[in-house]
Amino acid sequence: MAATQSGTTAETIGAVFAARFLALGGVVLFTGALLDRVNPVIPAVTADATRLFALIGLALFWDGRLDTVVLAVAVLIGLCEAVSEPALLLITPRVLRKDTDGGRTDDPAGEEAGVTAAYGLLEGMRNTSGIVGPTLAATLVAVLGFSAGAVVAAAAFGLSAAATRWAGARYAARPAADGPVAGGPVVDGPVVDGPAADGPVVDGPAARGPAADSPAKADPAEPATGAPEESEESEESEESLLRSALGGLAVLWRVRWLRYVQLLAVVHVLLAVGPWMVALPVFLLEAGHSVTVYGFVLGAFAAGTVAGALVGGRITGRHRGLYALAMLGLFGVTVLAPVATGSVLLLTAAFVAGGIGQQAFDVVKMAGLRREVPEQLHGRAFSADFFFSFASLPLGQLLGAVLLRLADARTIMLWAAVLVLVTTAVAALSPDARRFSSEREPKPVPMPEPVLPLEAPEAPPMPPPVPALDAPFPERARDAGTR
Repeated sequence: MAATQSGTTAETIGAVFAARFLALGGVVLFTGALLDRVNPVIPAVTADATRLFALIGLALFWDGRLDTVVLAVAVLIGLCEAVSEPALLLITPRVLRKDTDGGRTDDPAGEEAGVTAAYGLLEGMRNTSGIVGPTLAATLVAVLGFSAGAVVAAAAFGLSAAATRWAGARYAARPAADGPVAGGPVVDGPVVDGPAADGPVVDGPAARGPAADSPAKADPAEPATGAPEESEESEESEESLLRSALGGLAVLWRVRWLRYVQLLAVVHVLLAVGPWMVALPVFLLEAGHSVTVYGFVLGAFAAGTVAGALVGGRITGRHRGLYALAMLGLFGVTVLAPVATGSVLLLTAAFVAGGIGQQAFDVVKMAGLRREVPEQLHGRAFSADFFFSFASLPLGQLLGAVLLRLADARTIMLWAAVLVLVTTAVAALSPDARRFSSEREPKPVPMPEPVLPLEAPEAPPMPPPVPALDAPFPERARDAGTR
């Protein structure tokens, strides 16, 4: 608002917003590799503290005309967001974990339900703040000015840093699991190429045997040949950050259903969501609606994401992927709604439904990613997922601007709706995607044929009875002719 009032051009304001997304997408893969090497609480607190000081500097030194200052702050905020977003997904489930045995539990289904509910609660709180925050910020800036708004935003990041630091004590009190999350079909070993790599994600040295996983499991009679943990850490530290960051992409590519979901995200964001976001306000204005209606339906979508986060937190079980994809299909209905109806009431309902469906899908996907990928790779996996979901959004919006010169807004929105619905239905054809799991369904065990009791063998014929003697033997048998 201050930049607009000072005469800053729309192109410069757009460049500031684009700089944030470009900075975020450019480094998020590297931050994931960093989060897997250090305690994620430390980078998260550092990111919040950096944004705190950046906003205080903006409030003190920006006069509304120094566009370079705003651009620098936008880039810095994008870099910090690339750290804090995946770090929060790493920290939250582990802080809320009730057991202290490194995440191992005798009830994998209960563990998964708890993690999914935690992600649903987290996303619900973030979406709620996303609705309330802009309203409060606009009021604050209008009453007290942009400097006061920057100071309040800085104070919010300071509070976030303190809360994250407090959560760090709980995070450290719950040791990480030695292996993958309970119930996850992951295997220790190298990430290999080739068709056989589809399915479980594997990690670690190939030569490591069962006894090398833990010194306590080794034969006490055998001399120790080295510390496996230290060797793994040294191998990790020797690996370049670029190679480790690219490994995050490979992590998602190895699991078939995650591969399909990431491809689905890129197709949707680049070819459907981006163009639709550009065409939507144009179409609504051409249809006779006001800017107020545009803002109202966007608010309805945001309200739907709050409910969708809680709905997604309840989706578990064998068919969780099918339910999640069905929820994502609701977003296709949202994209189609402005073309299908001019009723503001129906538009509002469709946008609420789309927010519910998209956020529920994201929650179930995040819980499944955490279940399928080993814990030591979670930072890279979440960062890669964030990259696939958001990095192509500026390109999609640019494509939408180009398409508006070649076609009308109605055609673009119809194309986007059909693309979302068709590709989502195609993704549901995969059994792995319907389960959000790479585990194969157990084959039914055939019931053994009943074994009939053996018939008792016929008794052998009894010999004929010996006829009894007519007279008993004398008491003392005497041989004939002994006299």
